Amino acid sequence: MVKEFIKKYPLTVLMIIFWIVGGIWFGSHIIFDKVEEASGRGRAQEVIEQMDPSGAFAGLPVRAQAQVTGDAAPPAGTGSVFTKVNVSYFDDACFIGDSRTDTLRLYSGWTKPAYYTKTGTNIWDIMDDTVQAGDGGAEISIDKALQTHKFGKVYIMLGVNELGTGTPESYYQQFRKVVDRIRQLQPDALIFVESIIHVTDAEQKAQPAINNDAINSRNTLLKKLADNKKTFYIDANEVLDDKNGCLNASYTFDGVHLKGDQVGPWLDFLLAHGVVRK
Repeated sequence: MVKEFIKKYPLTVLMIIFWIVGGIWFGSHIIFDKVEEASGRGRAQEVIEQMDPSGAFAGLPVRAQAQVTGDAAPPAGTGSVFTKVNVSYFDDACFIGDSRTDTLRLYSGWTKPAYYTKTGTNIWDIMDDTVQAGDGGAEISIDKALQTHKFGKVYIMLGVNELGTGTPESYYQQFRKVVDRIRQLQPDALIFVESIIHVTDAEQKAQPAINNDAINSRNTLLKKLADNKKTFYIDANEVLDDKNGCLNASYTFDGVHLKGDQVGPWLDFLLAHGVVRK
């Protein structure tokens, strides 16, 4: 019966075979795609690109882990790459950041460095923010200022204003883009990625979105930006934290910003973490 059908309708039989084989092939790919989507692999970058500049979502949830970036951890080495320096080390430095970094400008007494800061800024807006480049200079974007002035070191710290928006992964991806842009504009400079400074325990209880767990998750990713050759990660929380891993309450007037007369530990930390070219 089957043999007679095959002899009588050979083309029909071939079409049935191709349909069966093709159905298994394409069906299996659909299944694998669904599994990959559910596991979150390969999705982070696609979702990140659908975020607006403020870090808010464009209708899609993000579930991304640090390992999806594929970046290597800083190379292992023997001993520290850092050394103690004096204040003149910062004469050719540029500090980029928000109001926390502006505390250095106001109270450090270090007048030689450039300070490209803006209150309330974030990692998505920073390069477009305008600053006064030089004494009496015109207001230009930080991106343009970095094209105009050459620096030996560039320090960047941003992150507290980003808490509550985006994810650690989206924050990290944008931070990496900013570092890449700074490297393009300042190819000979040493770049120092500064950790996000913690907040006090009282502050994180009062403002649940601003909490040290969220800060730590972002700082963990920032470490991946360091190659310990021309880009370095430094964590001032080592000297600013209390015994519970929160910003020491005696150092701050609002749980977030350092008091003007309490910047000493931060300054000492920076002085202890210079990198001298060999």
